[in-house]
Amino acid sequence: MRQRITQSLLAGTAMTALSATLAMAEPVTLRTLDESFSVVGEIMDFDGQNYTISTAVGSVTVAANLVMCEGAACPSIEPSLTEFTIAGDKTLGLRLVPALLREYGEAFNASTQTLEAGDDKMVMRVSGGTMIGTGELTILPSNSSAGIESLFRGEADFALSTRPARSREVRAFNEFGLGELDSDSQETIVALDGLVLITHPDNSVRAISEANAAFTFGGRITNWSELGGRDAPINVYVRDDESGSNEVFDSLLMRPNGLSLSDNVIVLDSDEAIADAVASDPNGIGFTGFASFGDAQPLAIRGECGLQIPPTAFSIKTEEYPLTRLLYMYQTNKPLEGKAQAFAEFMASEDAQELVATSGFIDQSVTLESINAQGLRVASAVLTNEADDELPRLREMIDLLIASDRLSTTYRFETGSARLNSRAEADVERLAELLDTERFANREVLFIGFTDSVGDAELNRQLSQQRAEQVLASILAENPSLASSVRMSAIGYGEISPLGCNESNAGRLINRRVEVWVRDIVAANRG
Repeated sequence: MRQRITQSLLAGTAMTALSATLAMAEPVTLRTLDESFSVVGEIMDFDGQNYTISTAVGSVTVAANLVMCEGAACPSIEPSLTEFTIAGDKTLGLRLVPALLREYGEAFNASTQTLEAGDDKMVMRVSGGTMIGTGELTILPSNSSAGIESLFRGEADFALSTRPARSREVRAFNEFGLGELDSDSQETIVALDGLVLITHPDNSVRAISEANAAFTFGGRITNWSELGGRDAPINVYVRDDESGSNEVFDSLLMRPNGLSLSDNVIVLDSDEAIADAVASDPNGIGFTGFASFGDAQPLAIRGECGLQIPPTAFSIKTEEYPLTRLLYMYQTNKPLEGKAQAFAEFMASEDAQELVATSGFIDQSVTLESINAQGLRVASAVLTNEADDELPRLREMIDLLIASDRLSTTYRFETGSARLNSRAEADVERLAELLDTERFANREVLFIGFTDSVGDAELNRQLSQQRAEQVLASILAENPSLASSVRMSAIGYGEISPLGCNESNAGRLINRRVEVWVRDIVAANRG
């Protein structure tokens, strides 16, 4: 892990060729901490942050915080202190960021100290080991809106948000010369999450429709008997207006049903506070992030057609759980000091993803689930396909998948477009790298396209085939060598395997997808 971290940090450093001549001096060696890269030459200049050295192939500039200097001519470097600040979502700031900072420090064999710990401020320091200088991070936990505001005002170097930046926020950053806030260079997806509807563990209600949930939080349904439970009033717990959770909940559930939150709700300032309140209130209902529902009972989401989708890590990774959301870190276009920039690169690395799950969030790594765990797929396909002419295709699909495993990577497209959405583009790179490993040496990879039920069934099958072929082409464009090392196929099954209800926009969005399945080549050749 540490080798990958150091290589990632080095990759983010500019190394600029210069043309210069200098007098002869004693050579030095600049070596990365994991010894994967070194360069030998004579020091031309050192400004306290960068070495410029003359080598056999020309002059090169290297950031001092990423290398060790060996040799008598190496300058004496006073330990530097880099201070940077992260503001925004409280749960991300106090649960995930400290774990990531500790792992970042371990890459340098450095020690990590907590200098101050409180609900409104946390200060951590990384120093020693092979790290040049000291990094001091201040975490200011609040909510998504406050974090982005602090970033805009220059009071923070990074903002943590449980919602995407609003259009007016993006415009404001642009107008004030702070860059494109929603661009790849300023927006980092640090984790996945799902808003989870929760009740008391003893509540007999185990699933709720999106419409009924909206009616409940909107004050139209006020008694548990209306939801199939006992005769008792419903106590509704929600986050404050400025929280990203509240805004995402409003956009995913309330506004699509033409409703807003009732005035008769109990407002709390954190997901953890809501979870604790609901877990101790037999009549309570609320919503939290997947990482925070604690001892409360999560509810499955039931669609209009009767399909139920529970909040699981896999259903959130595939974005089939209707209340899935992404978690973000934002920065401006202003240059960051060395350690702040290095930490930002680490936050976006695969090494950081390994810590996301242990912090209670959902990482973006690719996981497998067998057909045995995909019972919803088989049940929904059988229940929703009443036409006799679809049965042969349905049997063909089940026969294809019966000895296969599904990857959590699921590709979706921009609305009304043949262009992959932003998360899908990142997943192309992630999957192309994964397929180029020994794990897939004797396996066939299947890209399987599906659509919603709007329109002609045969045209939908053709569209799903085209989408599957497009994803396959994107994978090969990312890594052309896979064409000769991994067997891959693209297949379209149209509308025959819905995982959401086609009666709703959210359900149709879930159904428009390209899945990735893998199976042993021996099983694939069985006649």
